[in-house]
Amino acid sequence: MLQAGTLTAARSKQAQIALSSGLGRALAAELVAQVPRIKPYPGELTVAGALRTARADVSESHQLDGLRLAVEIKPINLAVGRAMWNRFGDIRAFAVNIHLKFPFAVVGGVLAVPTWSWEKKTKKVTAQEAAEAAFAAELESAGYLPPDTTDMAAKESESGAGEDDVDEEDEVEELAEAGAAVYKKPTEDLVNRLIQRLMRTRQRETEADPAHLLEAVTVVVYDPDSSELHPSLPPEGSGLRWDEFVRTLAETYDVRFE
Repeated sequence: MLQAGTLTAARSKQAQIALSSGLGRALAAELVAQVPRIKPYPGELTVAGALRTARADVSESHQLDGLRLAVEIKPINLAVGRAMWNRFGDIRAFAVNIHLKFPFAVVGGVLAVPTWSWEKKTKKVTAQEAAEAAFAAELESAGYLPPDTTDMAAKESESGAGEDDVDEEDEVEELAEAGAAVYKKPTEDLVNRLIQRLMRTRQRETEADPAHLLEAVTVVVYDPDSSELHPSLPPEGSGLRWDEFVRTLAETYDVRFE
């Protein structure tokens, strides 16, 4: 996460997989501590769904009941404002896919969100610059082309003029590649909106409830700098904190498969 703004897509994906794997192992261990007879598999596993196959990050199957437990973990590192809603939709689709085939299955979702994310700095355009750009576009659309500056540029290049401009462009590109064009943007407001939405969405308490609901969901809000969980997000009693999430999964599993 600390280097997410400068990593390639492949390296960023590896970081997400590592975070999912760590959370999966932690979840499996805590579930076993609360329900010793449960045998969760803490790793990505292809499971059958009603609509298509799915990849569960923590799961348990039984020879009589089929899939008993399935949890999907979705870390969000970049573009938090847009990505968190997409990941929430992915988890809801995962629940539908599993519940339609295994109505008794206990399905959980984990959304891991940082307290800040990398955002690109954008250049502010003044009203005069916007007006000039609009006027230039209007002239071009009417067939009036700007004067040809090719010869002038060639002469400047030959005489050594314009070298400072080239160096400045190279320096800007190097700074951008080094991560100077991004900044840390707090995500607390976005996370609060997500929490409020999830608190209004009821949990799937029985196997007769709608398939798109989840038995339990959690929002893991962590500080990438200190590697610590946020002390007050989600709020206690919301059902969205990690310990509440684990307890709900364990209790629901215990009741359905006692």
